[in-house]
Amino acid sequence: MKVLGIDIGGSHISTCMVKLDIAEFFRGTAVHAKVDPHGSVETLINAWADVIRESFEKAGEPVGCIGIAMPGPFDYEKGISHISGLHKFDSLYGLNVKQLLGDALQIPSDSIRFINDASAFLLGEVYGGAGKGFANAAGVTLGTGLGSAGYYNHVLHDGDLWCMPYKDSRAEDYLCSRWVVQEYRRLSGKTIHGVKDLMNDYHQDDHAKQLFETFGNNLGEVLLLKFPPSIQDVVVIGGNIAKAWDCFIPATIRHFESMGMTMQLRPALLGEDAAIMGAACLWQ
Repeated sequence: MKVLGIDIGGSHISTCMVKLDIAEFFRGTAVHAKVDPHGSVETLINAWADVIRESFEKAGEPVGCIGIAMPGPFDYEKGISHISGLHKFDSLYGLNVKQLLGDALQIPSDSIRFINDASAFLLGEVYGGAGKGFANAAGVTLGTGLGSAGYYNHVLHDGDLWCMPYKDSRAEDYLCSRWVVQEYRRLSGKTIHGVKDLMNDYHQDDHAKQLFETFGNNLGEVLLLKFPPSIQDVVVIGGNIAKAWDCFIPATIRHFESMGMTMQLRPALLGEDAAIMGAACLWQ
């Protein structure tokens, strides 16, 4: 069975056909487009529908089954957006996106399924990436925010790691790009845009080394609290910050060792395609 997997972000839509039985992408059907997150209902729905139709046209097939990874808050079962005040998709608040998109594509709305973007990331990695072969896995995305999901006994569970109480606030405030920028400014007095600015020369930058040590320790503490080894066999880590894996994961492992614990951590293999794979696998 072939399904179109879709990843809708704050300002983009990415699509690709997936052959479910072998968890393989049909790369020739991939489409990526920028979308104005502040657009009207008609603008957003039509922009998404145009990209979806283009993918199916590239596959030489009529519009069929679709899986969509979507940020929250969102009623994924009914397809109703609850996104408001987050600088994206305000025009869709309270509307049935599943029905609107179905109408635009001239397909039944039950041909469209939605999934949380962080859950889609983990599901994609379980079916075709770093979590393949594990019955119990956790997924964490480190970027502008902190995403998470659990996969236990082959059942997917949405995560709430971002709002877990941690230190004087919540976990996301210590494990996101915003923390990296603010902490580096506090340590060095210098302004950076994100982790990418520190990765290459961090061995020669004592402030960067200190930052990554703290970040890795924070991650270790949070993972042991939320995803202890007793409930999962592997933790798959993705997101833009994970590209600096070698900078902070050693500190995470040292924290586990200091607590007499071990945990299998794996970097995501599918990158930004994980959510597309996971969304398509809603039809598995």
